[in-house]
Amino acid sequence: MNTSSLTDLSPLQRRKRSAILDGARTVFLSQGFGLATMDDVAAAAGVGKQTVYRHFKSKEALFVGLVSSMCAQVGALLVSGQDEQSDGSPDVELHDLGRALAQILIEPDYLRLYRAIVAEAERLPELGQVFYENGAKVVRAFAATILRKRFDESTAALRAATFVQLVLGDAYLELSIGYAVPDVEARFALQIDEAVAAALR
Repeated sequence: MNTSSLTDLSPLQRRKRSAILDGARTVFLSQGFGLATMDDVAAAAGVGKQTVYRHFKSKEALFVGLVSSMCAQVGALLVSGQDEQSDGSPDVELHDLGRALAQILIEPDYLRLYRAIVAEAERLPELGQVFYENGAKVVRAFAATILRKRFDESTAALRAATFVQLVLGDAYLELSIGYAVPDVEARFALQIDEAVAAALR
């Protein structure tokens, strides 16, 4: 956003901003950042190019906005999953979190987003910071909250970081570089079991 916060937007402006982000998602994730244009995004969003620029001052700012938005969606999905399934047991809660995280992040759009972030992170340092603060850090915080039922705060934070890495493991690396992973669900199930065991030992 150029200057105003989201709370300053009228309902119409919020709808337009949402449409722009939806258009950006379609364009950036199908064409990549380099080939995408603001004209393409405006067309996909059904708004004029000047409307896009009123909300996002540049293509780079729009891409950062898209990353922030998609990370927030992951957080919301994880929250709803925890609220619905939690039984208070760290073992069960970590398994639920691991399954939810894997299911979300291996969706094609999220794999494409991750590839685009890696491709542009060196040129756009803000991008990596937004992804970390709104994505990786949030997921680790979910895991740490569960682990604080068993461990002190610093131990929980350390084990949460390890847990997330083990959940994703080699299967996520292979998927993110376009390698076909046979029996992907079984691979992630094994990785999640190992991640939970390591986090709670």
